[in-house]
Amino acid sequence: MSQENSGLFKRAITRGVAKVRRNPREDFAEEFTQELYDHATNITLPLTARLKPKGFFQDDWRARPSGARPWPIVLIHGSGASKGSWEEMGAELRSKGWAVFAPDFGTRATEPIAASAAQIGAYIDAVLLVTGAAQIVLVGHSQGGVVARYWMRTYGGYMKVRHMISISTPNHGTLMGGILNPMTKVKSGEGTIEKLMHRLFGPTGFEQLRGHDIIEFLADGGDLDPGVTYTCIGTHFDPFIQPPEVAFLEVNEDDDPNRVHNIWVEDEHPRAMIAHNDMVRDPRVIEIVRAELDRVARLG
Repeated sequence: MSQENSGLFKRAITRGVAKVRRNPREDFAEEFTQELYDHATNITLPLTARLKPKGFFQDDWRARPSGARPWPIVLIHGSGASKGSWEEMGAELRSKGWAVFAPDFGTRATEPIAASAAQIGAYIDAVLLVTGAAQIVLVGHSQGGVVARYWMRTYGGYMKVRHMISISTPNHGTLMGGILNPMTKVKSGEGTIEKLMHRLFGPTGFEQLRGHDIIEFLADGGDLDPGVTYTCIGTHFDPFIQPPEVAFLEVNEDDDPNRVHNIWVEDEHPRAMIAHNDMVRDPRVIEIVRAELDRVARLG
């Protein structure tokens, strides 16, 4: 335990002892023990993993694909989020007949991307087994898109994917600090940003930066995996995805340009100014996702 965490732990014990003296109930020992356990297990977690999750989404394992909706959809949340972030989009897609699933993974997506990719891979295998489908459609928000692409490329997951939609995903790596990137030009500022990123997101925050081995690996030999088509949705007003063009994927010169649809939200809705975390629940983005799914379904 670091010196800082040790100090926090000692203060927690001191507060607990003071509570016991003020209120020596027989059942307080159990309550105090639980408080210490919660503190000890959370003290080293990034802040985003300790915040109360938003939204509610529950898997319905009775859901099955249909002729018009032939693939299950798996929604992969972003850093610090949970499957609950898909509450609105999941409900909308289900109302249109899609079988929709969403995992929680990676301690609110703060663990290394490689570990998270293995977890979602096991979950996707379960979805395929239960539904009897041969392929899925992936929808990933922010880090969720990077995790999905890493799973596709590392574990051969691309063979199980018909189409992938990424939403505000740093596909080519974002700049450290996003809109705070100018601070990295100063040595002391760079150190501040590094500490902030680690405390907020854990190691996975650094894995999404431009030039990181994960990002370079996903670009090696081209952005696209065999047989998969893609939709990338981005916005010019996202402070975390900088420059905003890194949200888009590129097609090799000798490949079919129709394999990738790169879409600016503002091209569809010129007055839209949508925050990064709201991209998964904004009705205009959900409309774009639904239209892209319908397009892919028509293509078969």
